[in-house]
Amino acid sequence: MEQAVTGRKRKIRLIAVLFVSGVVLLTLFSNTLQTMTLTKVWTTVGRQEELVQRYAGNGVLEPVKEGSLSNQAGWTVKDVKVKEGAVVHKGQTLVVYESVEAENRYLDAKTQLEQQQLAIQGLQDRYIEAASSGDDSQLRSAKRDLESARLTKEMQQRNLESMKADLAKNRVLKAPFDGIVMQVGSVAGMVSAGAEPDVQIVSSTEGYRFSVQVPAQISEHLQSGQQLDVQVEVAGSSETLVGIVSKIENKEAQVNIVITVSDESLRGGEQARLDLRFASSVIDGIVVPSSAIHKEGHIAYVYVVEEHKGPLGNTSHARKTPIETGESNESDTVVLNGIFPDAPIILASSEPAVMDGERVRVMAP
Repeated sequence: MEQAVTGRKRKIRLIAVLFVSGVVLLTLFSNTLQTMTLTKVWTTVGRQEELVQRYAGNGVLEPVKEGSLSNQAGWTVKDVKVKEGAVVHKGQTLVVYESVEAENRYLDAKTQLEQQQLAIQGLQDRYIEAASSGDDSQLRSAKRDLESARLTKEMQQRNLESMKADLAKNRVLKAPFDGIVMQVGSVAGMVSAGAEPDVQIVSSTEGYRFSVQVPAQISEHLQSGQQLDVQVEVAGSSETLVGIVSKIENKEAQVNIVITVSDESLRGGEQARLDLRFASSVIDGIVVPSSAIHKEGHIAYVYVVEEHKGPLGNTSHARKTPIETGESNESDTVVLNGIFPDAPIILASSEPAVMDGERVRVMAP
């Protein structure tokens, strides 16, 4: 009898143990299933390091000062004194021109002036005769004619001097500054003032320039007169030349930067590359990926993973955390306040959006 009672108790205890074990297993299995359905998140932590601003831009070198020169009077080219690539100096003759028509007009005007001088001499004799005759009427007439002739002579003299100056100006084409001849379009025997310039020269002293558009945060590190390294393709090889920031122009979100480069090997048309790198010390903030930062109006925030302790283990929850941001580059942003350096920040999630307080499943990186 006692053995039967003892057997029943053992069975009851066994059944109770099995029941409790089953409940625990079912609970764990249920939690595991629930965990599998949670939003997956991938996290990162902030970095206490320098935030580096980088920019790379390309441009084509163009002369700072150039001249496209032609004979505006359309005269015929008589002689070409320079060739492409020649180094010339200010005032040096580049092309000689001729115009038979212009020369003849000048000679005709000179002859007319001489004839006018002869006419004045005749009027002077007439004036003397009228004065000797005592005829006031003839005297006044002779005086008017003489004055008119003198005025005509003065006009002819001015015209002659102007024509002489034009002859001197149009007869030769001179270099307006020290430079290098880039193009010669004039041909002996051909008329000037065509579609192409007779001679094109660029300044050999003021260098070459190119422009690039940089983000505003990059332009904050630049100032006029600042020296920068410029990579220039010269004769098939890349050379590092010194560039000078000559102009900074604000254009909405972009800033136009003009860089001037001077070197004897340059001729214009070379490809120039600018690689900028500026590091700012992060003392009071941490660097986090910009993709982890969200905004609502002017308020910036991140989602931080918090661990909650429970009887069946710890659970992970997303917490919306407002932050204060500082400088940023193309990939990272400085967070000045709001999070600690070791805080697990949600970088990405399996769902389009994560809710504040939502339980999440943290995935291994």
